[in-house]
Amino acid sequence: MLDAYKELTPVIYGENAVKYLYLEHPAPQELCFAMHWHERMELLYVQSGSLELHAQEGRYTVRAGQTAVLAPRQMHGGFAGGEGVVYHTIMFDVEKFCNTTLAAQKYLVPVCEGRIGFQRVIDDDALRKTEERLLAALDDSGQHPLSVIGIIYELLGILYRFRDDNIRVLMKQSQAFSEILKYINDRFTQKLSPKEVSEKFGYNETYFCRRFKEITGLTFTGYLLALRMERAQKLLMETQEEIGTIAWKCGYADVSYFSHCFKKQFGVSPMGFRKEKDSAILQ
Repeated sequence: MLDAYKELTPVIYGENAVKYLYLEHPAPQELCFAMHWHERMELLYVQSGSLELHAQEGRYTVRAGQTAVLAPRQMHGGFAGGEGVVYHTIMFDVEKFCNTTLAAQKYLVPVCEGRIGFQRVIDDDALRKTEERLLAALDDSGQHPLSVIGIIYELLGILYRFRDDNIRVLMKQSQAFSEILKYINDRFTQKLSPKEVSEKFGYNETYFCRRFKEITGLTFTGYLLALRMERAQKLLMETQEEIGTIAWKCGYADVSYFSHCFKKQFGVSPMGFRKEKDSAILQ
């Protein structure tokens, strides 16, 4: 299992066993979430703009009206598209919906155990309408929790029409990279190269680079950049540290180069990003 990138923050569910988030990332190419995995099922329903989803088997563009499906134990990360993105995140633990019925044992237990995968991006009217009903139910304080649970079962039934066994196979194959990912995760602010890491773990560099991209959806350099930019965003939003200090904490000795990388990634300088976020908080 890819413990190096397992999301450790617990999700607190209510009576209906569903967690919902409404998220906006207006800046083009803004990091929405770094590569990680978790035990729960997650549906990302895009309302406007587009989401660039990086998964272990490739990269996908999720457009308005479409849904990205992230089954348990599947690596994924995401960036806002060229016009930013607004999306709904619906989270639930499939195991909480398992019971002793034959249907649950036949269809839900395999999902919990990582033996079933689903099409990454789904564009389907039935799924959209069911998600809209779920969002309305979650927004209605008078809605009984059992009604919400019933809609989740409907969603799972629809998703089974988009089962994809190839996703499951790739997930199993990627587990051999667990130690490598942990090594990078612990040292991403240091100087790392694919040559150094591949040699350390006994891989041919060409094979290593190809396999790394298959698993993470990003090149080795692109993945380091994503992790560093995620830390930079967090420090800019949560601290008042000087830009030079933040650059150093993200693995950049040259402040100018750090600012160049940040602006190329998000279309705004680190200071401009901080001012935008501060202004948004004050409004």
